[in-house]
Amino acid sequence: MKKTLIALAVLAASGASFAQATISGNVTSGYRASTAVTTAAGVSTSSDSSGLGLDTAELFFTANEDLGGGLKATAVLSFDTVARAGVAGGDTSLTLANASWGALALKSVKGADYLSGGIANVGGVGFDGKIFSGKTYSDSISYTSPSFSGFTIGLSHAENSVNTVTTGQGLGVGAAGAPTGRDSQRSSGISGAYAAGPLAANLGYTTYDQKGTEALDPSNSDSKVYASAAYDFGVFKLGAGVEARKLVKGTRNDALIGAALPLGAFTLNATFASRAFNDNNAATDGTKTGYGLGAAYALSKRTSVVANYRNWTQNVGDNAKSTETNLLLSHSF
Repeated sequence: MKKTLIALAVLAASGASFAQATISGNVTSGYRASTAVTTAAGVSTSSDSSGLGLDTAELFFTANEDLGGGLKATAVLSFDTVARAGVAGGDTSLTLANASWGALALKSVKGADYLSGGIANVGGVGFDGKIFSGKTYSDSISYTSPSFSGFTIGLSHAENSVNTVTTGQGLGVGAAGAPTGRDSQRSSGISGAYAAGPLAANLGYTTYDQKGTEALDPSNSDSKVYASAAYDFGVFKLGAGVEARKLVKGTRNDALIGAALPLGAFTLNATFASRAFNDNNAATDGTKTGYGLGAAYALSKRTSVVANYRNWTQNVGDNAKSTETNLLLSHSF
């Protein structure tokens, strides 16, 4: 159960007002064994590593305020690395929502690739930083409509940090861009989603500016179309998603298929992922693929034992595979 902190603020004009904040988080720790394959001058080499350690240590502060007239404000402040080495910042968001007109959100987050986290919680084994792109920072504003019989529409604008930038652009910076177009791209998009009963689906279109040139920035984005769907059949869940991205030069196409099989306290899952570059760069054109297998046993609603295995192509055109095996104990609060 989430712990609740109640802060009392005294307002001279209107008397006493109560603000409520909740604290939640996750601690996941255990054992990892991995083999990383790299290619230099056409020769594949591998390095093995294994050991105990901390996988996840997250802390979230969520505050809600009723502004009256059906309007609600929600602020989320998080720390995504809480360890002996120090505490590092995490995602931050501020949302204004009303049941009659929807939600407006301002966010500064380090988000995963569209397909990395699986489709509607189906699959369970992500491939961000492996088959798909690693997490990147963005500052964004978005609008989500109210639900119309399960349907919602979204509009968004983001100032994305790519390539060398490792932090959000910061207030007043993204509109002018980073020092070079290679480090930052702004994007605007529209999306639609449906979630009701056993079906969850979404699709969208995004366009980018600050693209750079073909000579310097062939892998920067021009536009993308994406879609995914998941269905709960009762005895198992199945999901699939695709993203077709037009680059400054060539294309990049991603795909993911995932399945989850609940068996009482056990949940088994499997994921297959691929990324294909075409006409972008002779050194990177081709397809990378990977698969993941996982199992989780729920000791309670908040504590689980998790085991998973990933196997993926590190380099296009190289048959050598990188692997990762995790055995973890996870607790949410």
